[in-house]
Amino acid sequence: MAIKLFTIDNDEVINSSFITGRTNYDFALKQFLPLIDRLEIQRQGQNPKFYARLENDILKGCIMPPLTIAFVGLEIKNYDLTKVEETINAEIPNAFILDGLQRMRTLQRASNRKDYSIDMERPVFVNILLCDSMDKLLYRMITLNNGQKPMTARHQIEIIASNVYDFSNSTAVIQTEKHKSKKPIPGAFKQADFIKAYLAFLSKSINIENSKIIEAKMDELIADKILDINIKEQSVEYTQVIDLIDYFTSHNVQLKRWFQNVNNLIGFSAAISNSFESLRNLTYDQFLEHIQTYEQAFEYFDVSKIRVGDIRRKTVNYYINHFKEVGDFDKTDLIDSLSQQI
Repeated sequence: MAIKLFTIDNDEVINSSFITGRTNYDFALKQFLPLIDRLEIQRQGQNPKFYARLENDILKGCIMPPLTIAFVGLEIKNYDLTKVEETINAEIPNAFILDGLQRMRTLQRASNRKDYSIDMERPVFVNILLCDSMDKLLYRMITLNNGQKPMTARHQIEIIASNVYDFSNSTAVIQTEKHKSKKPIPGAFKQADFIKAYLAFLSKSINIENSKIIEAKMDELIADKILDINIKEQSVEYTQVIDLIDYFTSHNVQLKRWFQNVNNLIGFSAAISNSFESLRNLTYDQFLEHIQTYEQAFEYFDVSKIRVGDIRRKTVNYYINHFKEVGDFDKTDLIDSLSQQI
């Protein structure tokens, strides 16, 4: 049995196709379970005791809550259910599970029980999202966060960034901490820094980490900021930001070093949506001149009286956010402008 589709609608908030369908245990175990392994970074399986009740209910013949699977960049030409159904079933290996990882693991455990046998024809209902934007998909992923122990916004972003964004084609080499521990690549960017930058980009905020606030509450605040943004009207996507940074850093060593300072990267990413068109039209030499002016102005701050990392993050954010107004300031005017942000 494949997935039988029922309806196709449009999610007006994220401008994505929303499809409902049905399959069975046999198909889900064969086709959906392998999708879990596609995620390089994912939520670890919860202690089985949390899902013991669901496992027992599956054995008794319950109907599980619908799974949600997602595709990024998969387009449908028309709303003919038969043709869309063929496309969806053919593309399943390219999907990933947006909501229902733990349910799939629980179904797997139930199917492996030696003391019981389950009816593999039992229904599994499925919601399917076809998104044209990774950022919009992440927005929906956060709102679907309804498990007993939800993934944090930060962890969901790690999943998206690690599995949807293709860093392999970037000349600005990005390395995960896992791979760095095996064989460090000289001059590589840390993937963890780009994930922080992605948080800043989505929330339009540099306040994405604070040791004075417990992590769970910090993640809740970040999620609130992301959900408060009108994602449908976002004109800049993070892939474009990565491409822009890649362009600057692949042509100039000084710019590469500048972006490898995580505070610069975060400040830049949080503000870039407002200045993307202006910066995209600059050559790397022109951008370097602006950064050199910023650095000359920043040198006038007394490092003994400020928290350098925080102030750098804040002033970079201000400089990029207001680039149209202050981008052509000379050092003296920029010092005055930046000092008002402290």
